[in-house]
Amino acid sequence: MPHPEENRRSVSKGNCSRSCVFQQPARRFRPRVSKLALSCLRILAVAAVAGLPAWTLGFEVRAQQDQPILLTPPQKLAPPPGASSPPTQAPTPPAIPPGEPVAATQRPSGVKIDSLQSIDSDATGTLTASRGGFGADMWLGTERDMVEKLLPQLPVSASSAAMRDLMRRLLLSTARVPEGKAQGVSLLAIRAKLLAAMGDLVSLNTLLNATPGRSRDQELVRVETEARFLSNDNARACALAGGQIRDHKVPYWQKAFLFCQALAGEHGKASLGVSVMRESGEKDEVFFALIESLGTGTPAILDSLSDPTPLHLAMARVAKAKLPDNVILSNRPGVLRTIAISPNAPVGLRLEAAERAESAGALPVDSLRQIYSGVSFSEQDLANPLSRAETEGGPMTRALLYHTSLIQTVPTAQAEVVARALALGREEGRYESVVRVFMPVLKRIPPSAELVWFAPEAVRALLLRGDTLAAEAWFALMRAGGLFNKDTAKAIDQLMPIVRLMGSSEAAEWNTAKLSAWWETVKGRPNPGDDAALLYSIFDALGQPVPADSWRKLVTGANRRMVTMPNPALWFRLLEATETAGRPEPERKTAKSDETAFNAAAGAFEVQDPETGDSGDARPRVRRRVAETVLLSLLALGEAGPAGADPLLLRQVLISLRHTGFEKEARAMAVEAALAAGL
Repeated sequence: MPHPEENRRSVSKGNCSRSCVFQQPARRFRPRVSKLALSCLRILAVAAVAGLPAWTLGFEVRAQQDQPILLTPPQKLAPPPGASSPPTQAPTPPAIPPGEPVAATQRPSGVKIDSLQSIDSDATGTLTASRGGFGADMWLGTERDMVEKLLPQLPVSASSAAMRDLMRRLLLSTARVPEGKAQGVSLLAIRAKLLAAMGDLVSLNTLLNATPGRSRDQELVRVETEARFLSNDNARACALAGGQIRDHKVPYWQKAFLFCQALAGEHGKASLGVSVMRESGEKDEVFFALIESLGTGTPAILDSLSDPTPLHLAMARVAKAKLPDNVILSNRPGVLRTIAISPNAPVGLRLEAAERAESAGALPVDSLRQIYSGVSFSEQDLANPLSRAETEGGPMTRALLYHTSLIQTVPTAQAEVVARALALGREEGRYESVVRVFMPVLKRIPPSAELVWFAPEAVRALLLRGDTLAAEAWFALMRAGGLFNKDTAKAIDQLMPIVRLMGSSEAAEWNTAKLSAWWETVKGRPNPGDDAALLYSIFDALGQPVPADSWRKLVTGANRRMVTMPNPALWFRLLEATETAGRPEPERKTAKSDETAFNAAAGAFEVQDPETGDSGDARPRVRRRVAETVLLSLLALGEAGPAGADPLLLRQVLISLRHTGFEKEARAMAVEAALAAGL
């Protein structure tokens, strides 16, 4: 019987197809290569174990190339005589003493091993020290329980731009968590809620995007969901709610999910869910009325909504339910912003909400201008806007003045309208907001001799917005007029202190020794002593002492006055923190940070600039209790801000901020207070 190999050879020589001819060598070549490779590997392994050079086995390789490889059970190869046996397991590492870091132990190879430290989500932030943050050590020296108590009380509705800037940077700073045991409170969640309450949805989104694993934190997911409802992004809000309803059977997620079912047209399922919630004891009648309205298609009638939630506002907008008058009682800028842009709110409510939201930084000024422009006025109102402004105030009158300023083409008429709007804003505590709204109109008014009466108001407003070149043009007009007009010269003396506070070069030669000239210009005002006490306190806090003679002129028989001061415990805590923060000390050399600051958001280390102290120590110098001092200062001012603070309180806050390194912010608050007082 012929051998199979001979059969294969005979086939290759016969009348086979062309494909057969080309395929046959490949089938013969692959096994031979595999046999050769296996043989080489086997030989090299044997040689390595036996300690023999590979070339001594070369004959065996050649012999096996032409012969089949015999598969036999693996054999245990013994090491050559004299060779030491390899260890059967790794040597046991030495025991680590209690409390000794893992990095202290080393492998025999000299490689140092250290364990990865988990990043605390409470340290997450988006602002480092180089980008406006307070620094990685901003909570140094502050107890965590103190932060947990005070941070949620931030006055997020304050209209002060300087306060809002400090609050935003405080909440977004990347920093190590305060020392001390946590009481089950997430500082990150507190910060996110405060940003949402401020209406700063952009900053909120950046903070959430920088937070690892935020989808697993129910508090953060709820904050993001409510922010989506406030911005009328119901699609994303419903996606977030749908992901939570499976795991968290709490009333909020149930109501949000039912609203989303109604949006999707699943009214039967939503109605069934409402029945279950009623039976479970839920008492949110506003929610039930709105969900029923969505199912029936009939507008809901809301008699009262004094404390609207983002979910209520989103449902009311979809259901086209008219918002009641008391909805404006909410003092949260984020809610006010949503009311301002809601088409289902009356015009008067939208105007009031828009002004308050813009003043609190939650609404862009362009949006407020658009809302002003959308109000319709009669021909009679447009014919006599100044007459109405003399007897009436409020948002509707400011909207009328804005309309008039746009249609006026005569500079004198424009100046009269802007001047009245600024005066009205000062009287009602919205001066800065009015300046922002009317700034484009103000810049179109050219300085001229017939408008010298308007120059002081123009200088204040332009300097407030940082337009120094335009302010200098108006100031030059005043100086020229003051050479021949006593009233203009008096106006210059009255304006110099505020120009000095604003840092204008026009007041480079002015100092507090010249306050006597200013006092002569304000003696005829209704409360000159209060204005002077405020101005003198501000200069003293900013390091420009006021002459004793100026203070002496304010002494009267009335030696007591009613003032509003913060809680004594908070006040003394502020004094203590200020004293500590005012004494920078060399940073301690630690394993974690000597020349670096941990950036929790990026998971990297950032080099700090060393700061040499008075002693010549080149080590970085750090301030303790920086963030705490800022936090206590903001709490001491409260919702009224610098404009409503007593001079003694404002003085201490300005001193505290300056001692903590916030010189620019302290000066900005001083300017806000002075302008609000009409100085």
